[in-house]
Amino acid sequence: MLEALGFEVTLYLARVIYNRDIHPGLTHRITLVHLDGERYLVDVGFGPLGPDLPVGLSQVSVARGQRVFRVAEPRAGEFHLQTLKDGAFFSLYRFELARYGPADCELGHFYSHRHPAAVFVNNLVASRILDGEIRSLRNREYWIITPAGQQRRTISDGAGLQRLLATEFDIEISAEESLLLFQQAP
Repeated sequence: MLEALGFEVTLYLARVIYNRDIHPGLTHRITLVHLDGERYLVDVGFGPLGPDLPVGLSQVSVARGQRVFRVAEPRAGEFHLQTLKDGAFFSLYRFELARYGPADCELGHFYSHRHPAAVFVNNLVASRILDGEIRSLRNREYWIITPAGQQRRTISDGAGLQRLLATEFDIEISAEESLLLFQQAP
C-alpha cells in the first residue's frame, strides 16, 4: 500500500525473539520506508505489543501515549525492534538489512500457517491497536489494555466469540466458523 502511494519501501524479514537470545526462523515480514533521507520501520502487523507508528532506525525512541518504541543495534548489522516494558527496553524481534523477496516471504508464511509447532496453527489470535486502547484475543481470553491497566475476560462459547470478533475487531464470521474456532482454541 505504501509503495502504491508513492513511498520508497523495502521489505525485510525478522526473527521473533521476545527478549531472548534465540535463532528462530524468519517468519515476520516488516517494511522499511525511506523518507527524506531517513529510514523508518513500519509494522502494523505484529500484534498488541507492536508499534502503530513509524519507528526510525536512528535508535531514537518514539512514543504514543504510554507506548514507547525504538530500533536498537546491539551488534553491528543486527537491529532489534524494542518496546519499553516494565521500565526497560524489551526486544520484540531482530532483523538484518539483507536482501529478501516475495519467495522468502512465502516460506515464512507457509511455516506460520502450516507447521504443527507454529504459533498461528496452535492459537486463535487477533489484535487491534486503537488510540488509548489495545484489544487482544488469544484463544479464549480477551484483553483490553489501557494506560490505566488491563481487563481480562474469558470467552465462554462460540456465540460469544462471534459477537466479540464482530463488535471489537470488525471481523464477521458465521456461527459455524465461530463454534469451530472456539472448540479448537486451547
